[in-house]
Amino acid sequence: DPERSWLSTLTTRLHMYLLEPILTVLRAGELLVYFVPVLLCYPAMWLGRRRFWYRLLRMQMSRAGPTFVKLAQWAASRTDLFESAMCEELALLHDANTQHSIEHSHRQVCQMLDIGDISEVFAEFEPEALGAGAVAQVHYARLHPEYAQKMHMEETVAVKVLHPNMACRVSRDLRIMHWGAVLLSLLPGMSWLSLPEEVCVFGDMMQAQLDLRTEAYNLGRFRANFSHRPGVRFPQPYKGSRQVLIESFEDGVPLRAFLDSDKRTLYDRGLGARGLDAFLQMLIADNFVHADLHPGNILVRLRPPFAESPLDRFIEEFFDKSPFRLHTEPLPSSQEAHQQVRALMAKGQGLQDYMSVLYANGYAPELVLLDCGLATELDSASRRNFLDLFQAVCEFNGAQAGQLMISRCRTPSLVIGPDIFVLRIQDIILKVRAVSFRLSKLTFGDIFAPVLQAVRTHHVRLEPAFTNIIMAMFVLEGVGRRLDPESDILKAALPLLRQWLKAEGSQGLVDWHVGKVWLYIEVREY
Repeated sequence: DPERSWLSTLTTRLHMYLLEPILTVLRAGELLVYFVPVLLCYPAMWLGRRRFWYRLLRMQMSRAGPTFVKLAQWAASRTDLFESAMCEELALLHDANTQHSIEHSHRQVCQMLDIGDISEVFAEFEPEALGAGAVAQVHYARLHPEYAQKMHMEETVAVKVLHPNMACRVSRDLRIMHWGAVLLSLLPGMSWLSLPEEVCVFGDMMQAQLDLRTEAYNLGRFRANFSHRPGVRFPQPYKGSRQVLIESFEDGVPLRAFLDSDKRTLYDRGLGARGLDAFLQMLIADNFVHADLHPGNILVRLRPPFAESPLDRFIEEFFDKSPFRLHTEPLPSSQEAHQQVRALMAKGQGLQDYMSVLYANGYAPELVLLDCGLATELDSASRRNFLDLFQAVCEFNGAQAGQLMISRCRTPSLVIGPDIFVLRIQDIILKVRAVSFRLSKLTFGDIFAPVLQAVRTHHVRLEPAFTNIIMAMFVLEGVGRRLDPESDILKAALPLLRQWLKAEGSQGLVDWHVGKVWLYIEVREY
């Protein structure tokens, strides 16, 4: 219909060129109300009240909405740009936990599945979300058995739904951030930060999280990468759109149950090794790394011994016994074991004893990695730069490491005092030369915290992907030290490097830079 088409075009243009600019200006005014007090209190930094100002910044970013909550979380990971104390304060800002209405979730799910009512597909759809973040929330749901069988799904699923109007709100905020970044770049000494480019990097990250098809793709890729690697699993994506993602429901115990416990369990050492191995697999073998890997996104699934063997399952069903069983009473299912663990966590006692019983009965731990909307992949040049730098650090060649960081950073011409920077990096590396890479003796913070401080001081601008990987290492180091203080990172990396080089070498694809790193680690073992 020409008339309807004309009206639609007119409405779109009025919204784009009249309504949207007005809403953007109003939003900018709202943000001024939030952040003018932050600017007015900035002199407190000169008076030694830095913590006060960082705390005020965190509070105002929390009030400014989901885009700024995510901005604070992103800034907390960029210790190469901002002071450590500021990053620590912003890291306290977790996702906003405000839930949207169940009606909105129903509308979005019905629209994606092209159904009139949620009950046509779901036998149960929990109105209370399992968790709510800054951009989305997750519901537990149960499909009708007939529909699940027809669509080749499990009956129990997790349904992730974006909050209402997120795309418009985030786009508006990103435009305002870009204007602010351009203005701040005009100030003396701010050009090295390339703030407009950093806003673009942050914007790309936000756009990825606003399209749940990206998370579905990442989940599929991670599942393919780990399909033949036991002990680590990812949810299976079933159906996805920009607004909704339906995936398998993964029951498990939060990893924090093992980290926060005062007493160690028999599972700790294995979990630490498994988490480290999974990360190194992503980094070395796959070049596709989960970019939001922290204890809140990791579950531990405890599998009964009879779940691993079809023969044992047959014996369990028909003879009511299992060769792995130490007791005559039936072993609890995974779900029952998880419920008991959570109950003991809430009670605050008995957890270690119960874990010992599960361990003695052959329950196998499995890590479940969630929230895969963000992933880091290094291109060939960045991968070569990373491995060259990694090799220099492994060889304790501080001068070469410093020179590499300058020559391959984004803005080498803006580096302040490059010779002094190289000397500082050399001094840092020499201080830890006598200590091996065993986590019980040396932490990533011993090397990278002073390195990142030097990076900020001398305006050496690193690639964001580098920083993401370093921060992931920081997080895993904390997990590794708690679960297995004797973990050796280089020793854990060695079999993976051997396996990867064997596979790539058979196809003539081995990168000499990777080969040199592998050769050094092999020699180190002797």
